[in-house]
Amino acid sequence: MASNDYAEARPIGAGAAPPAPGARVPRGAPMIAANPVKRAAADGTTIRGLHLTFPSPAIVEIAASTGLDFVYIDGEHGCFDWRDVEATCIAAERHGLTPIARVPDASAATIARFLDRGVRGIVVPHVESVDDARRAIDAAYFAPAGSRSFGGGRPEYWSEAGERASYMRACNEALSLCMMLESRSGLEAADRIAALPGVDYLSFGLLDLAQSLGHPGSPAHPDVRQAVDACIARVHAAGRRVREDFMRYAWINDVVRAGLRALLDAQPPAAGRGATVA
Repeated sequence: MASNDYAEARPIGAGAAPPAPGARVPRGAPMIAANPVKRAAADGTTIRGLHLTFPSPAIVEIAASTGLDFVYIDGEHGCFDWRDVEATCIAAERHGLTPIARVPDASAATIARFLDRGVRGIVVPHVESVDDARRAIDAAYFAPAGSRSFGGGRPEYWSEAGERASYMRACNEALSLCMMLESRSGLEAADRIAALPGVDYLSFGLLDLAQSLGHPGSPAHPDVRQAVDACIARVHAAGRRVREDFMRYAWINDVVRAGLRALLDAQPPAAGRGATVA
């Protein structure tokens, strides 16, 4: 084998070690991280993750030590700019976590920009119809599955012109795509949305959904629960899973609050005002 020819590269990600520092990246298949979210949506394996509403690569690094599978970047309601998204993806990748993101809108430009920063899973909010879902699919996948624009995002830093076709195929294979239902219209179209090629799983925005169903602030209302349960049954009948079937995650705000309470409540009371710490 010639000195500039190498064996096909093994994808890196959760469960696989990255190349050693200074090692040359072999030519061949792109180094696209494995996506446990996509796998779990297909086979039902339980996965765990952290929902971030603010940027902190340090928290990603700390959380990775607990054996998580993914980091969920809340790009709709969180306070992330594009540099924050990229830094979060870099921290996640460094520790074998898959970065996924809820995008603020379903425009092709927004979805492409999140993917170009390194996000490997897209959660599309406020999907109201099959046409909405088809537009998101078209934006998220390269041809032939879609028409995602190819740009100079950081995951392509290693790419050479002759390898781009295989890179684009690998991106499609590693992408997870979720359609989020948050209205009566979305529920009504759920089984048809779930049946679309390219959709991996569905989820619910329960507070917005409760508003749409006439029960603002009450996602546990019996009418809401009944509507969601009936929708889940139709999604399952269409051969897809919903997020609750396989995904467990904690919101960072809840993690911080629960952790502080658990640690501080476990401490013995101070000996008294003015006590010193040795």
